[in-house]
Amino acid sequence: MASMAGSVVPTAVPALGSLVHRKSLIGFRAACEQMWGPAGYARICSDLPADVSERTAGLRPLPEWIALEDLIAWHVAVWNGPARRDEKIMTEHIHATVDQGFGRVKRFLLSLSTPQSLAPRVVSLWHDEYSTGRLEAKFVEDKSVRLTLSDHPYIDTSLMRYVIAEVFRYVVSLTKAENVTSVHAIRDGSLVVVLRWTST
Repeated sequence: MASMAGSVVPTAVPALGSLVHRKSLIGFRAACEQMWGPAGYARICSDLPADVSERTAGLRPLPEWIALEDLIAWHVAVWNGPARRDEKIMTEHIHATVDQGFGRVKRFLLSLSTPQSLAPRVVSLWHDEYSTGRLEAKFVEDKSVRLTLSDHPYIDTSLMRYVIAEVFRYVVSLTKAENVTSVHAIRDGSLVVVLRWTST
């Protein structure tokens, strides 16, 4: 697993027009409150850039699509704040965010799936969530899949590469696959994530 160190600040401004569906931020915020309570959530909000906090942390309803850079700012605030730049804590938060976003019914349906049945759906699932980027899935072995993400701001930030690679790993672990592992790296300007598992 790629390792991160120190405080993380995005190294590049996300491409203008990169959007994410509001359900991603709603799940993320719910996971923050679940893990750190109302006081911890308030501290995270106070660590956000003022404009991001104004757009996304108040009681005002979120638009259907929000700027991806706002979601990245929330991740940075958690990483530098209550997660204390600890991958174990950040991973726990990633799992809580996925759980909040999927809900019980989707998690049950995933538990009946296999990586082989899930892989053909990754493109449509990606575009349900993100307005930009290209995600491709290719089986490299019977129990291994390579996911390649191109043309997306997550590639530019080590924190977000880690986050999305762990999201992929965790989602596959919710299927019938067991002992799912993940490695990720940048190759030719794309993020390549290889997932392996022992049985289905």
